[in-house]
Amino acid sequence: MAAVRRYAWLVFVLFCALVFLFGVFPGGWFEEPVDRHDTLLMSTFAAGMAAFGLAITLTAYRRGERWAWLAFWFWPVFFVVHGFAFFVGDFVFAALAIAALLLARPDASAANRS
Repeated sequence: MAAVRRYAWLVFVLFCALVFLFGVFPGGWFEEPVDRHDTLLMSTFAAGMAAFGLAITLTAYRRGERWAWLAFWFWPVFFVVHGFAFFVGDFVFAALAIAALLLARPDASAANRS
């Protein structure tokens, strides 16, 4: 169990990479014609969110800070919404996020630090 807790942060690095890749390299899931301004807006937003997520993952989340753990409940919500709206496979990522969050719950001493 300690090994799972130690490496749960890698799940969120994967999610940041996915957000970056799907945002910066949008596929053919947009209606034609694609508006260049909308694509640029989405790409820069995705890159920024991936950078924020990665920064939180590599710092506060890895240290076990409670605020970061609470903030990362965004991930399962994000994937559930996307699962219903776009791609049913996102439910797998939602389950992975929930498992990682539950298995790497911060301990009481971490709650006092944040």
